[in-house]
Amino acid sequence: MTFTEGKLNLLTLPNELLLVVFSHLQNPYPLYQLSTLCRRLHFLALPIYLSRTGVCQYNSESAESCDISISAENTDTLAALQTSLFLRTVQNLCCTFSNPQQFQDLARFRSVCSILSSIETTILQFSPPSYDDYFEASYCNAVVQVLNAVVEKSCRDLTVDVVPDDSIARMARMSRKRALASNHPRGLRDYMTTGVSSIPLSPVAFRQKTLSTFRLHSQLLFSPHCRAWTIDVLNSFPLTFVSFNVPTVPTDALEALFMVTEIPTLRDLAVLDCRIKPAQLHLFLSRHPRITRLHLGSVFVPSLEERLPPDHLPNLRELSAPAAQVAYLLQAMQRTAALRSVRVLSYLTRLDLIFTDVSLRTVTSRLASVSLTLVFNVPSNLPRFVVDLDVQFHEDSALRFVTALEFVFEADNVEFSKLSDYVSLTKWCEPFPALKTVTLSGFTSNYSTSFVLEAFGAHSFVETLLVNGVAYDLRGAPGRSGGRWAPHMGVVGPCLTDWDPSIQP
Repeated sequence: MTFTEGKLNLLTLPNELLLVVFSHLQNPYPLYQLSTLCRRLHFLALPIYLSRTGVCQYNSESAESCDISISAENTDTLAALQTSLFLRTVQNLCCTFSNPQQFQDLARFRSVCSILSSIETTILQFSPPSYDDYFEASYCNAVVQVLNAVVEKSCRDLTVDVVPDDSIARMARMSRKRALASNHPRGLRDYMTTGVSSIPLSPVAFRQKTLSTFRLHSQLLFSPHCRAWTIDVLNSFPLTFVSFNVPTVPTDALEALFMVTEIPTLRDLAVLDCRIKPAQLHLFLSRHPRITRLHLGSVFVPSLEERLPPDHLPNLRELSAPAAQVAYLLQAMQRTAALRSVRVLSYLTRLDLIFTDVSLRTVTSRLASVSLTLVFNVPSNLPRFVVDLDVQFHEDSALRFVTALEFVFEADNVEFSKLSDYVSLTKWCEPFPALKTVTLSGFTSNYSTSFVLEAFGAHSFVETLLVNGVAYDLRGAPGRSGGRWAPHMGVVGPCLTDWDPSIQP
């Protein structure tokens, strides 16, 4: 039987039977080949192929709306996606480009965006190009075209990040590039960095005005080839949340962008691992008095000449930063009734806990009027059980104002015995007499409501337990006198997920 005869035999079957046949195929790739034969097979086979490969997760019975996630090993599915006749709206679009030399993947991604009517949330991860300047210019221009294609589809939430497992190679490339640039005469280095062409924001993307959340977590956005596009987006869109996390970007490049950026609608600002100087950050804050939430990940305390003016941040309600930074800001700012919540970022060691107490002791009068949360980063290589910190605190310890503890785990899967040990910190009752809430987040393990309450309910010093954003009232849990337990409906906060999943101490 020829291939054409086999096709005709398939077309004689009803749709219901064809779907049964397709579901029994071990290898999903033939479904893509079948989808190219005719329109009927396209609408039947391609949605199954995209679902079987893990690329599409459909949000309803219709295949028009879905979530798209393309890993670095699965970019060949872009060829199938760009042929789709049924995709219209995408709620969450994620794609990883791990090979900078694959310009074809970038072109296919633009083709996929062209067939869509709207994109809600986009996360793009790029691997930095090599240290060859001509190749970097071509790659960055292709990246800007991809970003324009996304913004043109009314994207509201955009994250530009680096490939997670590429940090070592990225640092090596940056080191080689700096070494190469240092070998050129000064005039040649200036020519290489100042006369570079850059693709700006496209007119179609400029007219959308829908982008409200922008996370700049890739050094590509600060390169001479992408800088014009980045500045256009920051100054042209009604952004309410902006996050910077670029540890490899030089200070001069950061300051040049901060100096020309003004976002009247900015409410939430996160400056994580960045080489920004305090004076330049203060100038940026002075131009954005409407900021209500501020997250600072880098520890810096400026000199007396560079201190934050007291009239800055008049509307700040929530502050998240390391202990030294929290103490400095509370001393520098005027007393304001707007500040309601302070989250102190730390690590679960004896020295970090003592340092936190010493730093905050200078601002205890301010801490008494806010909700104070300690956020502990838990590395994946931490021992199974929490070590006995054996720390003695004075009666005037600043930790007596702590009302919540939050543990952020780096590992995706955490053993239950490890979680139980963190919630069972009864030896911490004395340092934290006001403690009422414990939060566990950052991992993907799920536990039933009854299991959580039976395991953690006997610890009387905790009233509320949050596990991955779901809150449980432990006051009436089994093992306690009176009442019945019941989980809170929905997500309560403030917790780490209120900010950004990538934000960690």
